[in-house]
Parts: sequence; structure tokens; C-alpha cells
Amino acid sequence: MNAEGLGRLASHAADRVRGWRALLGGAPRVARTRPARLQVGGPILGNVFALARDRLWVMQQAGAIRGGICELPLAGGTVVVVSTPDLVHELLVSEADSFEKGTTFRFLRPIIGNGLLTSEGDFHRRQRKLMAPALAHKRIAGYADTMAEYAERSQRGWADGATIDVSAEMMRLTLDVVSKTLLDTDVGEAADEVGSAVSILVREVNARISTPISFLLGSVSRNPAARAAMATLDGIILRIIRERRSSKADTGDLLSMLLAAQEEGTGEGMSDAQVRDEVMTIFLAGHETTANALSWALYLLAGHPDAYRRLRTEAVTVLGGRTASASDVPRLGFALQVFKETLRLYPPAYLTSRLAIRDVEIGGHRVAAGTDVIANIYAMQRRPEYFPDPDRFDPDRFEVAAERAIPRGAYVPFGAGARICIGNNFAMMEGQLILATLAQRVELSLAKAGEIAPEPLVTLRPAGGVPMRVKRLPSAGAIPEKLRKVP
Repeated sequence: MNAEGLGRLASHAADRVRGWRALLGGAPRVARTRPARLQVGGPILGNVFALARDRLWVMQQAGAIRGGICELPLAGGTVVVVSTPDLVHELLVSEADSFEKGTTFRFLRPIIGNGLLTSEGDFHRRQRKLMAPALAHKRIAGYADTMAEYAERSQRGWADGATIDVSAEMMRLTLDVVSKTLLDTDVGEAADEVGSAVSILVREVNARISTPISFLLGSVSRNPAARAAMATLDGIILRIIRERRSSKADTGDLLSMLLAAQEEGTGEGMSDAQVRDEVMTIFLAGHETTANALSWALYLLAGHPDAYRRLRTEAVTVLGGRTASASDVPRLGFALQVFKETLRLYPPAYLTSRLAIRDVEIGGHRVAAGTDVIANIYAMQRRPEYFPDPDRFDPDRFEVAAERAIPRGAYVPFGAGARICIGNNFAMMEGQLILATLAQRVELSLAKAGEIAPEPLVTLRPAGGVPMRVKRLPSAGAIPEKLRKVP
């Protein structure tokens, strides 16, 4: 047989193979090329130890890899890290059906159960559809007064000259806000208990994420301190649920919607356990992330007096000494810019992971089923090609015209796609109103010299809190002369 005949035979055989695959339901083969490998320490455990020492530094090294994608070998396996907008978009949006929540989230399940953050598939879509009305734009506007009133109440307890831990204060404030607006309850004196319990659970989850021997540590629920913390939260949450069920009151909040929900086809309502999982998710995800972002914002403002003056001038001009309301939100543009820039530099959800449930291609590279892929949001939002002088705090990046010029997908502090944070608009307005409220009442300065390092736990916390000194400002009926001097 001549070469031409062999070529026809080979082509015919290839067609037959493709036909067999189609008949048997086989998927086409994924690209063979693998991403570059990043090794920042010695073999076997080098990357693991490097991540334990400085997770953010490792993520920045991953972000600097040409092409924006790399493999990070770890003990017992390899994760893939993506650090550019197009690759993150593939992971979270265009190829989302090829993934489920990453391995990291299995450490959260013993705590928050099968809530919106950890659930998958049809159940997740049902729960999200159910909860969406409580977090829609029109409903969120109705929460503005509560957000501002709780911020006012919080700052009134800060004496002139006192030193406060802003991180702890913001945790307490955002917990109060989310409890009142979404659950129509006031946790009151239990706020400190909740805050302490959340911190314990976050650290226990982080201990398991950070070690290659997490299987030796067992479930978070086996740790005595974590069990006590979970019992504290469960006691508070289940009390709230029982009281609402017994009252049969429908206040139109998220908890009312959860309790009134019925399963299609059966008409059965959600069990207390199901409601508990969603409420626990709100307690953890609904206040801790915003509190961290506000703490970082106040820290950044203290180190950038020009931006702080602009914020105070805006707050005094718009509010004139009164409590903020929903109608003020459109005129507090700089407060929103400050909050957005803070979320760029210190995104609370600085990484998010997905687990490939089938072989898939990302950026032309093969990702095998069972591989964890990390969206490297922290490093991506500090890339100079998208944000010039990326480590500089510059709220004007988010001035309306400037924000339009940011490439699509380069700024995703709330994630993207079908699993984008359901509370993103709630958090944005809350941050905006709290910053404006505080700016017209107090001036906060750092109590200690030096930088505060980020602590990359489940979320990006300020390590050791944010100690700040309080200076109370005069009643804001007019703009003080020193506030007018804005460059």
C-alpha cells in the first residue's frame, strides 16, 4: 500500500474512533499541555511550608507566572492557580459546570452545614432563588436606615481619647446589622460571644486548610474549643428560629422567607436544621467579611490623610450632622470609592477554590478531574497591567469614568458567575453608609506606629486587630475650615 493509501486508511480509522466515542457518550480529549509548575521551597513539602509561612507571598509568586496559570505541587497532590481575568472567568463562569466548590469548603461543612456557601446543584439553585428577594436592590434600600442607626449607636460608645480595636468594633457592628436586617433580631449582649465563637471556628478551619496532615486533625467538630463555639452559635440561632416559628410572625425578612418556604411537589417546609444551616452561613459570611473590609478601610484612611479629609468633607456636606438614610446613598460617592478600593487591596475572600468534577481545559491547559483550582483574586487585583502602581491606595480608581476603564473581570472581590456572593450589594451599601457615618462623627488614628499585616485565614483579617485612637469631632452643622483644604 502506498503512502496515500495509508493516509486514507488512518483518516478512516480516526473517523471510526470518533464515531465510537459519540455512540458511547465519551467526551473529546482535553488538551494535553499542563501549566508551568511553581516550586518555591524544597521538594515534597517545600510549597506546603512556604504557604504556612506566608500564603499571600506564595500567591503573588503564582500570579507572576507567565500566562497567569501554574501548578502548585503540595504533599499528596497538586493544585492549579489562575491569576488573570480571562482564566478566572473561565473557572467561575464559562466552565462553571465542570466544577463544584473546592476541597477547602469541606472544612466549612461541619460548621455551616449545607448552607448557600457550601451546597451544590439543584439544592443550591433552589436555596439561592428562595433567598434572593431578601437581598434584591429594592429590599436592600429598606435596610439603609438600620445600617446607619446601628453605626451611630456604635460610635456613640467611643469616648474622646480612647483607644479601641476597630476590628472588634466592626465585627460587633456588622453582626448587629445583619442580625437586625435579615433576621429581625437583636443579638445584644450575645454579640461578644458570637464574635469569639466565630474567631475560634475560623482559626480551626484555617489550621486544617494550612496543613498537609489535616486528616490527622480530624473534623473541626471534634475539637473541644470548636465544639463549644458551635454550641454557642447553635444555641443562639436555634433560639431565634424557635421564637419566630412560635410567634408565626412574618416580618418580610430573610428568616421569614426561609420559614415559609415549601418544597415543590410535597409542600413540606424546611426543617429547623435546614434553616439553621442558612442562618449560620449568614452569621459567618454575612458579617465577618464586611467587618474585615471596614477595618482595612479605616486603617488605610488613617494612613492617607488627603483621602480621609475628602471622605469627611463629603459626609459633612451631604449629611450635615444628621443620620444617613437611603436617599443619601447616591451622593456619598467617595465613600463608595474608598470601600471599593479597600476591597481591591484587601479582598476578604482573597482566594476561592473549585474542584474539577471532569477533565476540563482552562486557558488551553489540561486540568484533570479531581484537581483543585484556585482563583487568585488577591494577586490578580494587584496586577500592574490592570491597576497601575497597584499597591497604592487610590480611591479615584473607582471614580465612575475610571472604573469603566478597568478590564472586565480584573476586579471580582465578590466572585463571579452563578455563585457570585448573593449579598454583594448589601455589603457595598453597608460599607458605604458606615464609613460616611463614622467620618462625620470621629477621627480615627493608628494607636501604634508601623504597618498592620494581613492574616490570611478563611478571610483576610488584620493580624492582631486594628488599635486606633478616637478623636470626637464637633457637631457637623457646617464644614470646618480644615476640612475644606482638600487638594
